[in-house]
Amino acid sequence: MDKFTLVKIKSADPFERGLQYGLQAASQIRGGIENYKRHFLARNLSWEEICRRSAQYLPLLEKECPAELTEARGIARGAGVELEEVMALNCRYELLKDKPKECTSTSVLTEATGSDKVYLAQNWDYRPWVMENAVIISVDNEEGTRILGISEAGQLVRNGFNSHGVGICANNLTSTLDGGDPGIPVTFLRRQALNSKNFKEAERLIYNGKRSVSCNYMLASGEDIAADLETTPQKVFRVDPEDGIVTHANHFVAGARYCTGTDHKFRDKVLRKLLMKNRGHITKEVLFRALSDHETFPGAADTYPQADCIEALCTHLPKGEPDPNGVWQTIASVVYDLRAGSAYICKGTPCSGEYLKYDL
Repeated sequence: MDKFTLVKIKSADPFERGLQYGLQAASQIRGGIENYKRHFLARNLSWEEICRRSAQYLPLLEKECPAELTEARGIARGAGVELEEVMALNCRYELLKDKPKECTSTSVLTEATGSDKVYLAQNWDYRPWVMENAVIISVDNEEGTRILGISEAGQLVRNGFNSHGVGICANNLTSTLDGGDPGIPVTFLRRQALNSKNFKEAERLIYNGKRSVSCNYMLASGEDIAADLETTPQKVFRVDPEDGIVTHANHFVAGARYCTGTDHKFRDKVLRKLLMKNRGHITKEVLFRALSDHETFPGAADTYPQADCIEALCTHLPKGEPDPNGVWQTIASVVYDLRAGSAYICKGTPCSGEYLKYDL
């Protein structure tokens, strides 16, 4: 059984939380740094330059996210690396311009489950070398909030949910509005959102956060509320559930006029179609099956002759020996049961993996 390392963190002190994280995940953090050194070097960017650019975010974070930045300092200390290197891991989304087709997300409300269940789910797709250094993080801040989520080691969080029933998943977007001064890195904003006590608090953080790049946030709560927020540096576009279901991939829907994404705009539709077939009876098992789907876009075989299911919900690597910096695959599949406080996480492609249960 293949599974991610579970990092358990418990402290009311943010530096101590980071220190515990860094100590437990030191090898994965160092491995991630080495991978990104190679990844950026392939784009003619030295690690020193990346660290310099990442440090430009520090003054804003000192003001807007002091607790989260203190955690990052603790992570660096625990892992025995520089703060700027941890910042590079947390700012990789802002610094990389060649974003692949990362992630498909959904929220499913009681109207669609036909029960008291509220689900938040995602397939996280990214570079294959990320999988070996991803971790599950379990955080207890000893002040009434517990968080469970998944992350590239050293990042504050990628997606997750908390003991108040608030969950967040993110997938990349690119728009004509991207660029400008540094904003709050998406990893920091997601971590802040997971401190929220309710949906409105998390939503307000996303709307009010200073942003330098576009990013999509799928928000859901055990309050039986969900919304997808397509954010750009200047604007936020909202996609509300229909029939109790909202899905999203890597292109704008409400803000389509600003979209520069190159994906084939079908994964969110495929996921919605699969879920609508089971509307009124959607369980975690229905989500497991839907996230394992291999339907591809029309003409995929001609576009990617070496791949069986590239850009599918469950995405596999092309055959042969592809450039690891030029391809992507499903790194993890997650289903969060927001009212029960349970997560079901599969390492790698869910069609061949196993969802393991983790409780807050």
